[in-house]
Amino acid sequence: MVKGRVLGQTTIDVSVVIPSTGRDSLGRAIESVRGQDFQGHIELVVVFDLNEASTPVETVESARGADKVLFTGGGRKGGFARNLGVERSSGTWVAFLDDDDEWFPSKITEQVRVATHEESMGRRAIVGCRVEQVSGSFDSRHVVSGIPAKLVKPNDRIENYLFVDRRPGAKRASFFTSTVLASRRLCQEVRWDESLARHQDWDWLVRASRVAGTTFVQLEGVLVSIHLGSQGSISAGADWQGSLAWATRLLRPLDKRVYVDFLAAQTLRYALQKRDWSGVRSVLSHIVGTRSLPGVGPIAIGIAGVVPRASLQWLMQKIR
Repeated sequence: MVKGRVLGQTTIDVSVVIPSTGRDSLGRAIESVRGQDFQGHIELVVVFDLNEASTPVETVESARGADKVLFTGGGRKGGFARNLGVERSSGTWVAFLDDDDEWFPSKITEQVRVATHEESMGRRAIVGCRVEQVSGSFDSRHVVSGIPAKLVKPNDRIENYLFVDRRPGAKRASFFTSTVLASRRLCQEVRWDESLARHQDWDWLVRASRVAGTTFVQLEGVLVSIHLGSQGSISAGADWQGSLAWATRLLRPLDKRVYVDFLAAQTLRYALQKRDWSGVRSVLSHIVGTRSLPGVGPIAIGIAGVVPRASLQWLMQKIR
């Protein structure tokens, strides 16, 4: 195993960065980190996107068990929080965990084994895994496991894997932030875009893929629980303007097919969810302007925006 950085007398192998707004689920996320069976040393960094002076004591107490507790000053978004966590971390590897998700005990052990092997072969691996998605309340939990059904291949371009011919259903192509483990070196070189409220994870993955030697590996096992519908979740919004601006800036120069399938599946769906008909016309105008027809799957996902969000989430989980 690659040796970690030395901090005082302690060797840090993996730094875990958890951005948080102080949600009740933070304690569960921390507990899953401390429950890892990894034999090396794990440094846990919690970054509150809050003002330290005005943060309630009980919120700070929710980070009990962290090695470092940082504050952004408030309202700086997840990208800033993750960058701050990386800057103040000490590990050879960095793993990201959202404060409403949790890890299975062998997650870090299995990922570090793969990442170390890839690095020994001269490759800079971003390692993910399959997940289970959990929705509903405690007494009516619904779990869909084995996501995604199709894993990314070593030679796949990450934007093609994620967006081209994106299929409906919970098991569609995905690479969740809470599954990511990468070298601290790469995380320092490719910073998270601090201006983004939406698509932060996709943006980071696409830009990181452009660094020479970077490869993506997804482990077959289910090692992370992703909790849907958490209070304050950005993913529950319908900001089609932000989505369109991001796709036009980053995806359109890369590949026309990636761009048009993304607009159909994501941006069009947001406009329909919001019942913003001028937004629908704007997105369709951009699609027509590419002179390329989106795939059937992305069209189906986009049109599903007419269905209320709660019903859509239920429907997607039924499609396997």
